[in-house]
This record gives sequence, structure tokens and C-alpha cells, in this order.
Amino acid sequence: NSHISITEGISLMFKKLALATALLAGLSTAHAYQFEINGGYENTDLEESSDLDTFFINGKYYLNGVQVKNAPLAEAAFLAKASNIGLGYVNSNLDVTDVELEIDSVGISGEFFIPNTQFYVSGKLNRSEITIEDDEDSISADNTGYALEVGYLPINGLLLAAGVAKENIDPIQASQIGFINSFTNVWTAEDDTIATLRAKYVTQIGNYYTNFEGATYFADETVYRLGADLYIDPTLSVGVSFADSTEEDFDTIFNVRAQKFFTPAFAVGVNYTTTDGADSYGINGTFRF
Repeated sequence: NSHISITEGISLMFKKLALATALLAGLSTAHAYQFEINGGYENTDLEESSDLDTFFINGKYYLNGVQVKNAPLAEAAFLAKASNIGLGYVNSNLDVTDVELEIDSVGISGEFFIPNTQFYVSGKLNRSEITIEDDEDSISADNTGYALEVGYLPINGLLLAAGVAKENIDPIQASQIGFINSFTNVWTAEDDTIATLRAKYVTQIGNYYTNFEGATYFADETVYRLGADLYIDPTLSVGVSFADSTEEDFDTIFNVRAQKFFTPAFAVGVNYTTTDGADSYGINGTFRF
């Protein structure tokens, strides 16, 4: 009887081990996602005016499910070279005495990592409307903007891209870098078609992952932006960035940000941006499924 009991015990142990292994395998794939939705709010305190409120919502559909591995959750899609299409909307509203300024922008985007190569292409198309309204009259103007890029990934985690853009008020980008940075690019370039250069590098330094990003916009004047994020663990990041221009009267823009994934499917981010005469505070949420 004791022999039978030991045999049964060993058999039961292996069954439990097999069940635990199956559960862990299930958990490792349960974090795959194919849709991502971002929404948020930013308040910009303008020194010589009232506050400007910005709301945004955007989403991406990944052509193949993104597997979350032992890397920063925020960089899962980039490291997986996950091609996607996106749709975004941003609204900014400013009320001054008897006058209201409203900016609406809606856009579509696509990023494609060409299979079995190291090449990358992306495109963005958006339509924006600016409305100024007072008690007696309303004036509005709209425009269609675009941006095109081609890129190359010489090593895993590094993207180098070049492109062209015009009047590109990109609602998805606005949700990532904020109102001040987004609209500064457009205002500086005015109506010019601009050339763009961009780089992104996600790598591990010691025990920590890091993300480095840089972008330059060439028109009559040049605007450039540099940023970095440190991933304290796969769920938590803190970052800083700054933007400047060759334009004589341009004021440097500084930004600090943080993001925390409370689950692999839900994250909250906060950011603060400052420049001469303006300060912005933002909060955003990310949902994946």
C-alpha cells in the first residue's frame, strides 16, 4: 500500500507540475495584444492669456498580434517590428475675453516594417481646422497635412528614418509630445515643405533598458528635439526631452514624463512641459487588448 501511495503521489506531483507549466505558458501568451487605445488631457497655462485645454484620443491596429516579452512594455510594438495602422483626433480650445480659439485635427497613419528586410516606411495624413469665434463673427481655416518617411534598422532596436512633411498637425504625435511641441513644429515651418530626420534606439545598458530619440525638421529655420527614457523595470519609465530651434526668438522647450503599466494591458502616464510664457500638465491612459 505504501508503494502504491508513493507512486500515486509522484504521479500527482507530475500532473500538478504539468498543469502549472501549462498555466505559465498561457500567461506568457495572454499578454499579446492587437489593439491599442490612448486617451488623455493636457492643460496649458499661457502667461499672457487664459488656459488652453487639449483632449486627444487615438488608436492603433497591429496587423499581427504583439507578443510582450522580457522588455519594456511601452516598447513592445517597436521591438517586435509590429506594422500598424492608426487613427487619431485632438482638440485644443482657448477662451480669451469674448474670443474663442479652437483647433481640431483628425488623422490616419501607417507604419510598416517590410518583412524579411531591415526597411521601414510610414505615412500620415491629417485634416485640421482652426476656428476663431467672438460674439459677432466666426472665422475658420482648414488645411490638409501629410508626412512620409523611409527608414532602415541597421541593428535590432535602432531605427534611422528620413522623410518630408507639410503642415503636419499629427494628432497621434500630439498625444505623445504635447501641444507646445507639436504646434511649434508647424508654426516654425509655416507653409514650407520640410525635410525630416529621425532616430530611435532602444537598448539595454547594464540592468536597465533605455530609449533615445531625436528628430530634426529642416525648413527656413531648423527645429530639433532630443529625448531619453529610463525603464526602471519593464512597467515603469521616466524620461526627459528638450526642443530648440535656429530661429532667433525661439524659446527652448523642456519636458519631463513618466509612465506606469499597472497591468500589461493598462498604463497611466503624466507629463510636464515648460517654455518661456507657457507651462503644460498632462495625463494619459493606454489600453491594450
